[in-house]
Amino acid sequence: MWYRIAVCLLLGLSAAPGRVALAQASAALRGVVTSADDGLPLQGANVVLEGPGGAVAYAAATGPEGTYAIEGIEPGRYPVRVSFIGFSTHRDTLLLRPGVLTYDVRLRVGAQELSGLMVEAERGAARRQAGLQTIRPSELSRIPMPGPSGDIAAYLQTLPGVVSGGDRGGQLYIRGGTPTQNLVLVDGLPIVKPFHISGLFSAFPQELVEQADVYAGGHSAAYMGAISSVIDVALREGDMERFKGSASAGPFLLTAHAEGPIVRETSSFLTMVRYSVIEEAAGPLLGRDVPLRFYDMTGRYAVQTGNSVCSVTGLHTYDRGRLDNERDLELAWQNTTLGGRCFIYSDDLRRTLALSAGYMHYRNDAGPSGAPERSAGLAKTYVSVDREMEQGWGGVQFGFRADYATYTYTLDEKFIALEAEDQYTYTLQSYVALEGRVGRWLTVSPGLGSQFGGEFTHFTLEPRLRLALRPDGTDRQELSLAVGKYNQIAEGITDERDAGTVFTIWVPAGRKDPVAEARHGIVGYRRRFGRGLEASLEAYVKDMRNIPVPLWTPVARFNTRTTLANGLAYGADARVELEAGPLYLYAGYGWAKVTYEAASRDLGAWVRGTLVEYSPAHDLRHQVHAVTSLDLGGVTANLRWELGTGRPFTRVYGFDLLLDLVTLEDYPTTDAGTPLTLYDRPYGARLPAYHRLDVSVSRPVRLAEALTLDVQAGALNLYDRRNIFYFDVNTLRRVDQTPFLPYLSLRVRAE
Repeated sequence: MWYRIAVCLLLGLSAAPGRVALAQASAALRGVVTSADDGLPLQGANVVLEGPGGAVAYAAATGPEGTYAIEGIEPGRYPVRVSFIGFSTHRDTLLLRPGVLTYDVRLRVGAQELSGLMVEAERGAARRQAGLQTIRPSELSRIPMPGPSGDIAAYLQTLPGVVSGGDRGGQLYIRGGTPTQNLVLVDGLPIVKPFHISGLFSAFPQELVEQADVYAGGHSAAYMGAISSVIDVALREGDMERFKGSASAGPFLLTAHAEGPIVRETSSFLTMVRYSVIEEAAGPLLGRDVPLRFYDMTGRYAVQTGNSVCSVTGLHTYDRGRLDNERDLELAWQNTTLGGRCFIYSDDLRRTLALSAGYMHYRNDAGPSGAPERSAGLAKTYVSVDREMEQGWGGVQFGFRADYATYTYTLDEKFIALEAEDQYTYTLQSYVALEGRVGRWLTVSPGLGSQFGGEFTHFTLEPRLRLALRPDGTDRQELSLAVGKYNQIAEGITDERDAGTVFTIWVPAGRKDPVAEARHGIVGYRRRFGRGLEASLEAYVKDMRNIPVPLWTPVARFNTRTTLANGLAYGADARVELEAGPLYLYAGYGWAKVTYEAASRDLGAWVRGTLVEYSPAHDLRHQVHAVTSLDLGGVTANLRWELGTGRPFTRVYGFDLLLDLVTLEDYPTTDAGTPLTLYDRPYGARLPAYHRLDVSVSRPVRLAEALTLDVQAGALNLYDRRNIFYFDVNTLRRVDQTPFLPYLSLRVRAE
């Protein structure tokens, strides 16, 4: 056992190659680009060194903390141009000698000059690289929402390959994976379920988000413990120059936000609170009850001192409600996450040390209103160390993480005895990831990760590789590839027989059980046509093994007994995006197929044959998405339309009552027995197709020099399509999604 621990530690702490020195004849330019308005770093700013005649000689884009680095520069005098959308272009002339020159730039708000090379960060719905897409706040604002700003939850549902369980429940399935197979991080802190019960909102509104990296698969070795996808959200720093705030009201949400400097240009705070009111507003708007309640509270402290940037982030969410108004099954869950992270930079910005530590807790309950019969939770304390070093040929990143987790659940339903369990486990994770650049046309990123946990009985080695080929050496077109092996030691169990509940029990892999595993393969091609039109195409496959699925027992109760299934998910999607001045157009199409296979005797399904192959509930074959945004005269109109084919569901062919006459616990004259639901073949039928149109129109109104009122009006499901949410096989009733819902939202901003 101990040799495995040694391998895990050595891989994380001793994998760094020696530093490669720059050639004496070359020069290097490094620095940080920030906003002169609020002191915040600007990610994605273009830094260009011009050659004779204004031609581009060297260029780079700034990273998440506003840092940039250009190496291998021939010494000499160069005009430098630094630009960012919405800011005035900075120009200067630098004399570069052999060695490293640090050059920091503060950009002022103003019109940007769009001439010259654009060294763009990876952003936009069509701009992606082998499953990776970077999302910016400006993109969130294009999705019609019953509130004054966008949200990551609504944006993700416009991407082909992302399947929601409906407009309630907060479940997202990404390219064949289940919600419990996704890794969600906020400022490096894990959070189990940040998506709210309404399905339209998450804990990540536009006001808080700096950017989000979404891996639909093929994630690098820096992300361990998830076999499907990664959503890595970075919150922005509060304004370090002046105080700001906002408050909003609408039929769904009440919100309040504040930010400002603690020590000017050095430290800041950022806070936001949101509270749902749809439960109160549904009656007048819809003429029926919508028993959904949720809120979230977020706070962030950030400080910049010398060569370090540190932050402390706290987040709490709460959700409670019923997915079916007529069923007395109330669901509730809450997340609490608290932790800190520090980035420490070397003087030349070539080396970064990241230190993180934190605590998270998740709990969910289910049962009759006010009297939950099921409860389950997951608590985790962790510490991690990551090191990143830039080299002349590329860079290397390596790190180590240690978790201590507690898993608990209690089931106290009718017709069964009390069932409860607590488990405690440690997990060690380590990785090393390289990035090698061959000129301007090829980037090779191999990596290797390892996990050791599950009562110290499971050890994994997970090789991964990402490639990016730019055939003409420019950003105009790119061919990308990602392959890798992924393991997950802890899994979530949800009763797949009952679409009306999202109650989940988290459990680690048993001592003798194999861990869940997936092998990913993704190939993609992206091309830019001119300045505003971009298109991309990706194909993928996920081969999944040892996936725990619930037994199809006929007993009408939550089932903790599972068997292992193998899964295969594959598909392709295409996206086209156009930005032409005030007009934005996006269209996406996706085709996918997901199948599971398990032994019929182990699964408990009443079908012929030794193996059962079935398509789970998230097997959505066809998806079409369209988004339009138009800004004219200060008025912004947004439109979103979606179409999806029907998802699978399981029919029933009867009901029964079971009397226990073996142990004589039931008496025919006095006991009715245990209710049974007799299921047909798992997921042997499909629901009808669905489609929906959402629209919004908004306009800012200046009330005073530093006070603005944002007015937004819109509607969900504009043409009142009756879309099915799920079919309740226990009551034989159809449960529908949200009908036509108009709204008016107001927000006041003080700046």
